[in-house]
This record gives sequence, C-alpha cells and structure tokens, in this order.
Amino acid sequence: MNYKFNIHGISCESCIKKISTLLINELHVSALNFSSNNTIIEFESTITININQLNALLSKIGTYTVSTINELPIAASIKDKPSYKPIYLIFFYLLLTNTIISAKSMQFDGFMANFMAAFFLIFSFFKLLDLDGFASGYSAYDIIAKKFYRYGYIYPFIEFGLGLGYILFPASLYFNIAVFFLMFVSSIGVIKAKLSKQKFDCACVGTFLKVPLGSIAIIEDVLMTILALAMILKII
Repeated sequence: MNYKFNIHGISCESCIKKISTLLINELHVSALNFSSNNTIIEFESTITININQLNALLSKIGTYTVSTINELPIAASIKDKPSYKPIYLIFFYLLLTNTIISAKSMQFDGFMANFMAAFFLIFSFFKLLDLDGFASGYSAYDIIAKKFYRYGYIYPFIEFGLGLGYILFPASLYFNIAVFFLMFVSSIGVIKAKLSKQKFDCACVGTFLKVPLGSIAIIEDVLMTILALAMILKII
C-alpha cells in the first residue's frame, strides 16, 4: 500500500536519516522518498498505517508530525516557515532592556556584560525546549558537533553557564578568553555551512522557531566573538 503525507519539523539531513531509520525498522516501509523541500514523505508498506500511529511513533525521536496532503495545520505551517523575525525581536529586546537598565542606574560600563549574559541565557532557553532536535540540527553545521554528536546535547548547558558567568564574574579574564574561543569556533562552523550553500535551519534558537542559516546567523556568532574580545581588551 502506498502512503503519502505532509511532514513537518525536518531541519536538516540528520532529521531525514532519523525518520528513515525509524520507519524502516519499526514499520518495515519501502520505497521511502522525501520531496525536494522535505515537506512531503512517501513510502510503501504491507501493513495498514494510520496517521495517529505514525505521529505517535515520530514523537519518540523529535518534534516531527505528519498530516494528510489536503490538510496543512495553520500552526504547523507558521512554525515550519523559516524567518529571521525571531532573531530581530530577540536582539531588539536585549538592546532595549539593557539600555534602559544601564541608563536608569547610570552604569553603562556593565552594558556589554549584561547584554551577553541575557543573550546566552535566552538562547540556551530556546535550545533546551527541544534538546534532541537541537542536537540533530546543530550537528549539520557545527564543526565540533559533526564529529562528536553528543556535543549538541552539552552546548545549551554551556551557553547557560556562560550566561550565569557574565552575571557572577564578568570581569574574569580567563572566563572571557574561554568565551572568545568558544564563539570563534562556533563562527567557523556557521561560515563554512553558509559558504557551502547548503540549506540548513539555524539551531541558534533551537527547533521551536525556524531561522534560516544565513548572514544573520554569522553576524550573531561573530558579534559575540567580538564582544568577548572587547571584554578581554577592557580587562587588560
């Protein structure tokens, strides 16, 4: 019997491999194909498969869902549409709140550290909403996560720790040097993925929101690298 569904939540090649392995092992499907934009899945199976059964199975490995070809849920279509809007809004809120806090206390020296603390805490929050999904997406372009998949599970907690670090000891030289090298390495992965012209979703805000891996993602990592370097020079 031939089956064809809309599929939502695929962000990279790793997602396709995970889904393919699951369906072949659990439902013994054959002739498995994904559309060019990874929004439609088609396969054959000798057993009867209903959409609820398929969604329950997919939920075990990530935030993947399927729907009938003639039914595209509004919520899913909005979520699955890549957009830079989340990044713009996050940076706007960070700049606005930290500017107001610094102006109110008349302590502009702490603006940079407060900005970086809020940045790392917010971005780690989004990643931790779906740790499995983030690890899968991150491994598609980060140079460390490509070789050590488990690094994708550790990185959100590293970011969380960096956020706390900029609250507790922002003037620590060794801490800022560590941040500089971490963000520098992260920048390399994003730039290489961009230059390869492969279409990936940026995992910077996890899988809850879809952000294209484009120039804004490069600016994001490079900006944090520059800010960490500025903190080092300020301390020295």
